[in-house]
Amino acid sequence: MSHEELLLRAKSLLTVKYPYFGMLASRLKHEPSDTLSGYASNGVRFLYNRDFLERRNVEEVMFILTNCVMHHVLSHQQRRLNRRGKLWQLATDYAINNLLSKSGLVIPTGANYNKEYEGMYAEEIYDALKNDLNIGEGDAFGESGDSAPEASTMEQESDDSSGFANIDGIADELDTQDELQWQYAASIAQEVAQRKGAMPLGLERLGKKVKPSDVDWRFELYNAVNRHMRNNYAFMPPNKKHIHRGIALPSLTSDTLSLCVAVDTSGSIDDQLLGAFMEEFKTIMQNFPSVKIELIIADAKVHAHHTFQGGERMDFALKGGGGTDYRPTFDYVEANLPMTTMLLYFTDGEGSFPRIPPNYEVLWALSRKAKVPFGRGLVIFDT
Repeated sequence: MSHEELLLRAKSLLTVKYPYFGMLASRLKHEPSDTLSGYASNGVRFLYNRDFLERRNVEEVMFILTNCVMHHVLSHQQRRLNRRGKLWQLATDYAINNLLSKSGLVIPTGANYNKEYEGMYAEEIYDALKNDLNIGEGDAFGESGDSAPEASTMEQESDDSSGFANIDGIADELDTQDELQWQYAASIAQEVAQRKGAMPLGLERLGKKVKPSDVDWRFELYNAVNRHMRNNYAFMPPNKKHIHRGIALPSLTSDTLSLCVAVDTSGSIDDQLLGAFMEEFKTIMQNFPSVKIELIIADAKVHAHHTFQGGERMDFALKGGGGTDYRPTFDYVEANLPMTTMLLYFTDGEGSFPRIPPNYEVLWALSRKAKVPFGRGLVIFDT
């Protein structure tokens, strides 16, 4: 079987047998490369040596693809857990491969797999590896990772079975845009897998849950928006574009998300903070191009209401500068946007709140710590 056929067959089988892994694997654009002896993935492209791949069977290719995508999905965990370098990469590799084994995938000889780590968080595996290797907190391997254990270097063995332990070939950090796209893709893949009753076992243990103070606010913010995406996937009928290649990828139809964003333009919000609010609004638009967003500009009253979708040009005035009263905004939403399912309010949290909470979710994107009587407060700036 050629390298192209192997990859298409592996992606197709993953999509059918393991919807969560398959949908994520389908995101990688595969491309042969003569400069590699094995494979590498940077979060966008999957590069591979033709000869290396053609020596693999379908199950081994399924493992390689799934291991790669799970490393990319977990990219954000490196910052959240303050663990960097190849030791953390190795720890997540052990955690990922235990997950894949538990889910039914075949783990090839040479992969970083140890049954003793089954059921452990990646952080717990990291600490165990550090103790086993007698690595101190300031050691370069623990932080920057200039060297790796012999077992994880893909050129070590002549039968290239060590290629399955190729942590060097998988990017341990993604740029912000790619990272957000992987988080979004993972949330949609999870929704699909849950509907089909096919979620991977033990997924929650790939990274230890962290204290709220350690949470990346941007990750939390975008996940909150993700929850309100209403996407319907169906394998019947499948996406006709790929049928001739023997791949049963899901079709996608999307209902319009009713998302409302309010920006506080009161006198307590200076120009720098207001600019930061608007930059985050632009980023939300860029990351959710199919979503229609209702933008409300308000202080003690509603000054303007704009509707945007995708990459539409933003050209409007930011009126305000008075006091802060949230009640007119909520009254406006109730009267004019009855289908709203979530209101995201950029503010400092100082103002008059409605006495009765609305029947939709409210997420307060706060510039500083403040008490909110309802909804969820998320401090996104520390001014």
